[in-house]
Amino acid sequence: MGTLRSRLTFDVVAGEIRDQDRRYLLMRPDVLMGMLHELDELTRLRVLRMMAASAARHGGRSVQAYISHMPAAELSGFMQEASADLGWGAWRIEHQASSVELTVVNSPFAQGYGAALHPVCAPIAGVFQAMASAVLGAPAAVEEVECAAMGRHAACRFIATPAPVTTQDHLR
Repeated sequence: MGTLRSRLTFDVVAGEIRDQDRRYLLMRPDVLMGMLHELDELTRLRVLRMMAASAARHGGRSVQAYISHMPAAELSGFMQEASADLGWGAWRIEHQASSVELTVVNSPFAQGYGAALHPVCAPIAGVFQAMASAVLGAPAAVEEVECAAMGRHAACRFIATPAPVTTQDHLR
C-alpha cells in the first residue's frame, strides 16, 4: 500500500492535496485551535466534542479505506506513520488485553491551542476512535486522559475501550 506521504498528490492547478478520493488540507494548528479561545467555555467544550465526532466519522472513512488494503494487524503501524506524514504528531499505539492506548508526542492541536484547563486534542481522539473500533472489532469509546496543553504532561495520552452497550443498541 505504501506510505500515506508517498500517495499524496499535490495538484497546484486545482489547489488541492489528495490521497485517491480523500482530500487533505494543510493548515496552521493555531488558526484552527485559536478560534476555540473566542468561544465561551460551554460552547468550546461542545465544539471539541463535535470535532471528535466529525473526526471519527470522516476519519473513519479513511481508516476503512486503509484497512481494506491491509491486514488488520498492520493498521496500527500504518496509522502511526500516516499521522506523522500529516503532521499530527508522533504516535505510539499499544495494544492491551481489552484496550488500545495511544501516546502522542508533539500534538499540533495541543500546541495550537496553548495552555488549557481540559484536554483539547479532539481531532486525534476522533480518528483514534475510528482506528480503535477497527482494531477492537466493536465500537470504541475514547478518553484523552493526559493532554500536553494542560501543562502537566509532555505528551497526550488516549485510552480506547469497547463502548458500553446501551438499551438502544439492543433495540436495533
